[in-house]
Amino acid sequence: MGASGAAFDVTIDLDGFDPLAATPRDPETMALAARAAGMKLDDVPPPYDDDLRELVGSRIREAIDEKLPPLIRGAVGPPEYGLVVGYTDDDRYLVRTFFDKDEKPSQIGWPDFIDADHGGPIFLDRTATPDRTAIARGGLDAGIARATPSEAALSGLAAALRDDARWADTKHAGTAAFADHAMRVVLADKRAAAARFLRGLRSLFTTPGGDLLRAAESYGYVVDALEKLGTKPFDASVAMRFLDAGHRRGIAKALDTVLGHEKEAHDALRAARATIRS
Repeated sequence: MGASGAAFDVTIDLDGFDPLAATPRDPETMALAARAAGMKLDDVPPPYDDDLRELVGSRIREAIDEKLPPLIRGAVGPPEYGLVVGYTDDDRYLVRTFFDKDEKPSQIGWPDFIDADHGGPIFLDRTATPDRTAIARGGLDAGIARATPSEAALSGLAAALRDDARWADTKHAGTAAFADHAMRVVLADKRAAAARFLRGLRSLFTTPGGDLLRAAESYGYVVDALEKLGTKPFDASVAMRFLDAGHRRGIAKALDTVLGHEKEAHDALRAARATIRS
């Protein structure tokens, strides 16, 4: 997540409060993450005719046998990424997603391979081992490029939460409660990943070590603030609290604090990058 820049991003749909907006799913981010892992993505979206279905099925089985399980988008539920982790003798596939009903993998068949967002597999092909220093610089550059948009997203979210008239429709507010919670959970995970990434860079870049540590600590404070707001599984009580105007203003105030830590992290990132040769 650090090398792709996703760990430094903040994304939320301020118009419709779509919870899926919080997760990194754009092709550019996915490609950067794959490059950092020494992989290349090969997207093979359905629908398939009989011949192509046989080829895709064979490739899925080979990938699993080689311990490189393919990604799959929208196999179960919304178009989020999961993994194809197994297959059966009767041409069915085992997938793990955020939307599995229990601890067992979900099973899908060819009728579930519908289009790019519903059953679209993405294969991972090994490439040359990437240069760690170049990947690290790229991650820092991606983080800095996302700084201003991320600050604007947090500021916009805090302002939206303070707009009581916007939440008069309780049905809309209930949906937004889930989106707000999803953004918070994903952001906490992103910032924890950013802190780990930055601490790891100190072994590559000694000169900006202090600035890298300062940025990592600031992101740690972001995680602490978000966890105090609540990052446990969403339930009805979370939605009910969101309907209270005072509670929403409390979230907005906490986001102001988060934004302050974000700005400190961004200043430290820029200072660190200024001492690293391109």
